[in-house]
Amino acid sequence: MTGLLLVFAAGISGYLFFRHFRLPVPGVLGSLCFAAALNLAGFYPEFPLRYLVWFSNIVIGTYVGQKVTRTSVRFLRDLPVPALTISAGMLAISLTGGTLLYFMSDLSPVTAFLGSTAGGISEMALLSMSLGADVASVTLLQVFRLLAAILATPVFCRKWTAWHEGRTQGALSRVCPLPAEIGDIGDDDLPPSPGRNRPSARGYAILAAAALAGGFTGYRLHLPVGILTGAMFTVSAMNLAGKEQPPLPGGLRTAAQIGIGIIIAANITTDTLRQFTTMAGPVILITLAMLAGSLSLGFLLHRMTGWNYPTCLLSTSLGGLSQMSIISEEMGADPLKVSILQTVRLVTILMVFPLLMTFLFG
Repeated sequence: MTGLLLVFAAGISGYLFFRHFRLPVPGVLGSLCFAAALNLAGFYPEFPLRYLVWFSNIVIGTYVGQKVTRTSVRFLRDLPVPALTISAGMLAISLTGGTLLYFMSDLSPVTAFLGSTAGGISEMALLSMSLGADVASVTLLQVFRLLAAILATPVFCRKWTAWHEGRTQGALSRVCPLPAEIGDIGDDDLPPSPGRNRPSARGYAILAAAALAGGFTGYRLHLPVGILTGAMFTVSAMNLAGKEQPPLPGGLRTAAQIGIGIIIAANITTDTLRQFTTMAGPVILITLAMLAGSLSLGFLLHRMTGWNYPTCLLSTSLGGLSQMSIISEEMGADPLKVSILQTVRLVTILMVFPLLMTFLFG
């Protein structure tokens, strides 16, 4: 418990520092920077991360699930074609990055491909164990890709949105509607009035029970990011069924953001940095190329759907499902669309890549 409090103190300090200086995504990036500094200094305590992972996924799943309204569901009919495009594009980006990394480094083919795959850190680590790849190298490459996506994507979202608004002389000042365009918002999307849906202890208890039940079910069924997706589905089902729900406290969502930063920081050690220096050049070049590919895919998604740029760029980002879902609120994107498209991308990779690697390399 003492170790957990120490790491959270570092994460909260980073969050307050980033928020004070108006830096992007203070909950995730601020806690990540300060907790990683603690880890690199050798003072990172030992404590079970799985409880923090469960907490963060339950909270984020609940938050995204509450964004599902009858109005937002009408947008789901637009998702099949974008989802297929993103899945195929991410597979192409991953295969291209893996091929380049294999020819530019001394890594084995399986390690190079799994390290360059736009999947989750834990999922790729498990695949590397089952396929005989170098788990340490795969984890290192995945951590660097995730960090690059988390640092770069918010910057591109803000810069591109600001440039686009300036180019059209303010005509797109309403570029970030949530979850629908302004003219399509119905009564289901309006915030509750002071006398309606007043939060109660019973309401919070029901919401927590539903989120925990969904998260446990997703975990037991071994779904990709099962805790998050399970909680998201149960909470959204309650929402669509007309069950009144209290709003998720902002402090709880901030705590989940800080938890994600701490989880990522636990993978940043002096050993991982030392390993990275031996192949820093090729990894940086390939990561930049993959980032450029994901941005191009985001622009293509914008042309196909007309969604705002933050939603499109975060939906095609190389970051993880949890990270992009929580960052989406900070960037003015639609968390529901980002979460669904990122989930489709992750499921596709987890279904296709093991078969592909087994076929190519036995």
